[in-house]
Amino acid sequence: MSSEQHCIVDTVVLLYFLLVEQDALLRELLPNPIAVPLTVYDPDDRALPQEALRHSDLLSEMHQSEKHYEAGARANGEPPILFERVQRVHGLFDAGHLHVVEMTNEERDVSADLQSRAGARVYGLRAPLGPGEAACVAIAWKRSWTIVTDDDAALVVLDRLHGGKRNYPYERIRKLLIRAGESRRITKKAANTLHQQMRDLGFWDTGIPFP
Repeated sequence: MSSEQHCIVDTVVLLYFLLVEQDALLRELLPNPIAVPLTVYDPDDRALPQEALRHSDLLSEMHQSEKHYEAGARANGEPPILFERVQRVHGLFDAGHLHVVEMTNEERDVSADLQSRAGARVYGLRAPLGPGEAACVAIAWKRSWTIVTDDDAALVVLDRLHGGKRNYPYERIRKLLIRAGESRRITKKAANTLHQQMRDLGFWDTGIPFP
C-alpha cells in the first residue's frame, strides 16, 4: 500500500493488533500515522474526572476497551496484561503514530444516520452500526479513503453506497496478515500464529491467512 494512500481504521483492527503486541507491524502495513476517528480514540478522555469515567458511553471505543480489560483482570485476580497492551494506544498517539481525524458536518450526518434504526433499515442491517464503524464508513465514503475494518455490516453499507459494485478499497485483519506474509515482513507461519492469537482473544474470523 502506498504511503500516500489514506486509510481510516476502526477499533477492532487497532485493538487486536495491540492485544497481540503488533502495533509496529500495523504501522508498517498502513500509512503512518494510523488514522482513526475521534469515536475510536479521543486523547481528551485521559483528562476526564473519575466520575465521567464511570459512564462508558462518554468514552471513545479504545478507552472503553481499556476499561473492559482492566475490569476483567481485577475481577479474575489476574495480572493486567491485556489492559497494559491496550494502554499502548496512548503511546502511539503521543509519539505521533496515531492521528485523530475530525469529521466534517456532512460526515457527522452520515455517521448519525448509520447509528439510527431508520438508517440501518435503509441498508438492510439488523442493527445500527456502532459509533466507530459508522464514523469510519462516513469518512471512507465521503473522502474515498480505504476503510480498515472487520465489521461485515460496515462493508455492507459501503457496498450499497457504491452501488453494489464492490469497487471500494478496504482492508481486513486477515488481508493485512496475508500482505505481511507475502511481503516477508513476517513469515507466513507467524501470520497464521498471530491470527490464531487474535482468535483466542475473541476475534471472530474463522479463516486463516495461509491454508
